[in-house]
Amino acid sequence: MSEGMAVKRAGSRRWVRSPAATQRPVTQRVAFWCAMVGAGVVAGGVAVAGAAIAGSAAFARAAATPAVRRDTPIEVVRIERAAGQSVVWLRGAEADLPGRYSLIWERGHARVGEIITRAGGLVARTVVTVDEGDLIEGLRCRITGWWYPSAAALADESDDVRDVHEIELPLTGGVAPAWVLRPAKRARPGRGGRWAIHVHGRGALPAETLRGVAPLARAGITNLVMSYRNDPGAPAGDDGRYGFGVTEAADVDAAIQYALEQGASRVTLVGWSMGATACLVAATRGAHRDMIDGLMLESPAIDWPRLLEHQARLHRAPGGLAKLGIALLERGVVAADTAGDGIDFTAVTPAAFARELQVPTLIHASTGDTFVPAAGAEELAKLCPNLVHLRLVDQGEHVKLWNVDAESWERVTEEFVRVLPRPAWRG
Repeated sequence: MSEGMAVKRAGSRRWVRSPAATQRPVTQRVAFWCAMVGAGVVAGGVAVAGAAIAGSAAFARAAATPAVRRDTPIEVVRIERAAGQSVVWLRGAEADLPGRYSLIWERGHARVGEIITRAGGLVARTVVTVDEGDLIEGLRCRITGWWYPSAAALADESDDVRDVHEIELPLTGGVAPAWVLRPAKRARPGRGGRWAIHVHGRGALPAETLRGVAPLARAGITNLVMSYRNDPGAPAGDDGRYGFGVTEAADVDAAIQYALEQGASRVTLVGWSMGATACLVAATRGAHRDMIDGLMLESPAIDWPRLLEHQARLHRAPGGLAKLGIALLERGVVAADTAGDGIDFTAVTPAAFARELQVPTLIHASTGDTFVPAAGAEELAKLCPNLVHLRLVDQGEHVKLWNVDAESWERVTEEFVRVLPRPAWRG
């Protein structure tokens, strides 16, 4: 490590992903398979049909399965001193993203600032802190929008958070690790019962959402940063698979129940990517929807059919692969976290959510998001102009809008949550 590099160890809890459960055999739905193969025979032969089904099934399983191994496309080429600070030169995919980010590697976490220069296909960034491990030349890592390595690190660095409690959140099938962060300033009279629940996205960890805590804490809100099924330390879902936010919404309901038992009088839901789907489902169809005063969604997955088709195109897959994969998931041929019932993808679209949404909703989205297109957010805002405020920017990759312009992101978020009305009484 270069001399003078800032080192700060934040005492973060290490999250270890539990292994996925044994996959359910796809032969459970023999009749459906036969129908698909029969259609393939008419179109061009059993072999073609079998290849199409196999490819679509593989796509569907990948969409529903938590990743075990992480890509490390970033290489630390060199570390040097410049103008009294440590500078890291990086090469690789997304190394040149605008904004400030974390670098994550096995047993390591560092934070880097804006790009200060470019040369020879490399980018140079200032090193803000090395929170864990050693940042050395030749290291392979990945870049992420997560900023705070733990809730304790946020509390140490922020004047907005008073203290942090690590809790075990009761979920169906067991407990999951979570953090409760109390606001530093006492809430105004009548607001002491306000809580917010932060829900991370697919393949991420609870630390992803810590960026969103400070503006809510400044508004006097207690924050619960939760984990859910299939997260490290949490109960496994059916087959160790995701439910595309639909089944994860039950865990959001459980978190709301916990907040109510701790004295919450109303709850704001804060969801990132697939976590936004879970928040929308909980707010429109959940057991505690009457206690929700509003939603704040970052890079939300609102239109899953179109999103899966977009993901297929990103991987240069044939046009019909995603549609067939969706059909396999809907019928339970490829298992998701639904106990074999399948996913109703018509229920996770802007049109479906628009029919049921009843609370004010702030959406942060970017036209520069190549992973989850902003079209779903734009459509929901168009369908619900009186409820949805869309902050649409033209720069920022998926769930990385805070990293590009934290000041604006936090200002809009704080203004939004401060004026949320109490949930209407629904007798």
